[in-house]
Amino acid sequence: MEGEVLQLIQKGQIDLRKLFQRLIDENGIADSQWAENYFQLTKAMTERTPLDEQYIQTLWYSQENGVSSMRLGRLSWDEFTQLTPELLTLTEAIRENPSIEQYERIHQHFRKWKTEHRVRVMHKATINRVFAAMDPQRCSTIINQDLFNRVAHFLNSHFSLGLKLSGNWLANNHELKAVFNQRLPEMNPLLVNMALWYLYLLIVENDNLKAGQVDIVVKTETTRTPNDTAIIKIDPPRNQIYYGPPGTGKTFFLQQEMKKYTSESVVSDATWIDNQLNELTWMGVIALVLIDLSYKATVQEIVDHSWYQRKSLLNGRGDNSGLKNNAWYYLQKYSIAESKTLNIKDRFEPGIFDKLDKMQGKRVEWILVHSQLAEIEDIVKLYNKIKSDTQQSEPVRRYATATFHQSYGYEEFIEGICVETDEDKKTNYFNKPGVFKALCNLARLDPQHRYAMFIDEINRGNISKIFGELISLIEVDKRAGMENELSVQLSYSRKPFSVPANVDIIGAMNTADRSLALMDTALRRRFDFIEMMPNIGLLSGVKIKGIDLEPLLEKLNLRIEALYDRDHTLGHAFLMPVKAVADDRELAFSELQVVFQKKIVPLLQEYFFDDWGKIRLVLADNQKPQHLQFIDEIETDHAALFGEEYADTLHHSAIKRYQLKNTDDEVWRNPLAWRGIYQTVNDEQDNEA
Repeated sequence: MEGEVLQLIQKGQIDLRKLFQRLIDENGIADSQWAENYFQLTKAMTERTPLDEQYIQTLWYSQENGVSSMRLGRLSWDEFTQLTPELLTLTEAIRENPSIEQYERIHQHFRKWKTEHRVRVMHKATINRVFAAMDPQRCSTIINQDLFNRVAHFLNSHFSLGLKLSGNWLANNHELKAVFNQRLPEMNPLLVNMALWYLYLLIVENDNLKAGQVDIVVKTETTRTPNDTAIIKIDPPRNQIYYGPPGTGKTFFLQQEMKKYTSESVVSDATWIDNQLNELTWMGVIALVLIDLSYKATVQEIVDHSWYQRKSLLNGRGDNSGLKNNAWYYLQKYSIAESKTLNIKDRFEPGIFDKLDKMQGKRVEWILVHSQLAEIEDIVKLYNKIKSDTQQSEPVRRYATATFHQSYGYEEFIEGICVETDEDKKTNYFNKPGVFKALCNLARLDPQHRYAMFIDEINRGNISKIFGELISLIEVDKRAGMENELSVQLSYSRKPFSVPANVDIIGAMNTADRSLALMDTALRRRFDFIEMMPNIGLLSGVKIKGIDLEPLLEKLNLRIEALYDRDHTLGHAFLMPVKAVADDRELAFSELQVVFQKKIVPLLQEYFFDDWGKIRLVLADNQKPQHLQFIDEIETDHAALFGEEYADTLHHSAIKRYQLKNTDDEVWRNPLAWRGIYQTVNDEQDNEA
């Protein structure tokens, strides 16, 4: 859809009304949750709904408020609570008169507050979002001026709108929306605002595609004989590591990225069969081949079969050497115990093969024993599926996963040595590809598709030990087919190897385990590092018995950052289980207690090395009345312990002890104790306000 729409625009084959109607329809804008929230907020503002603190919080503080999402650049909780009375007055003034003059006056207030150190920055996007909520007829949902100007200039050049776009964000919005209201009078202006954002995404995606694609030289191999080389266009490889504190959604992000490397493929399609062969062991492939050869064949016939040859290519065996020995090894090791022609001591299960008596003819044939087919039911089903005439489709995974740890090594990731015994009882050694090499072999045979290696906890492994000589090959410009293509001789196989250009490497690391500054220098130079910090906005508007989760997490993290560092803050994922059951406030409140008692407090113990004094500071217990504190502070009475005579000589000042209150203590069930983490509380306040 994306490329087609932009092509129609560039060729002048679609008018403005059809363009926006198509954007609305194909993105499902009218029925989206965004539309529901946007309509609800703007209706409340335009219908003069009385403004209270909750509305002010939605407009000025919340990440998600219906108009747009703001992860960065919002008012902090401290800034918001300090300015709430003044923001209420300014919001009323904006609603009364959302003019360009008013827009300038609001900026003057923020400039003054910045001078007085009441705000850190000017919060221009936040101001724009408030105007967009108050005046949707004349303001779009694109609250960043540069982004808005980019899409406005695009429309102006392709549809001859006659725009000057020489003013500030509000003036340029008024100019564009005036043209829209004239040319699209029958369309809902709010839906047009939302469609404008989707148009911006198309423009960016198209520009990135044009700028990013590269030409690579590939050999399309279907057998062991390479075809002529070809030049194809692909996106450049991605080498990325997502890093951040625990609970910021790094692993979840990897799971979402995996979906991009999963597609539907018709059963019996070559790519689908490659995926099946790649997943099968050699025993499974030989069994599959024997079924296709009517359950009986010589070793040479097995080796010559296209599936066996393909499996060999997928495993990175570039020639036929050792393939017969490989077949002999697995046929013997998985032979039935009752065989009269084989004398094998160390058999593997399941026993499914047998060798026919060689004296019955010149051909030495192996069979797949019919009575043992129940042992390989999955392989029989796979064969029937391959040979089926039905055009059913199944997902094809074009990625592999690994989790690094201290003992993870080259053998698991690149290649290792395996042992096999042939028919003459000679011991042979062959190379077994590791997870990354196996993925590269698969990608090399399918250059038109992208593949990905996902590595969780990438900082926990010994990088030089795991990547070995491949550390140079993973660089973007050193990939196979690229301008500076590089290959090396692998340590075990002694064969040349290069990393295909259609393989992305995407990792994740927890900064609480290891600082980014301590990462292997070679790895840092070859990867783009993308920070994933706590996204507290995902908790916007979630209140449990008066406990506002967004400022709760924000305050905890501000204190952790001040006492430790930002790499050890708490991710939003810790509180997402609470949000998930927010409709049942009793269950949600119980979940909040469990999260703190079993996850957050133990993690704080680890962070601060059992320094309970600092943990009390994080939980604001030093600012709350005694009965609202989660951790009791107790002074040691030396005189009572050691007697008056020795008390002064032991210590001149009282030593404080700390006691975390039991999980069944009333304080955990008191909402005021929780609210005291992020705001001043007293006994006169409503427990569930």
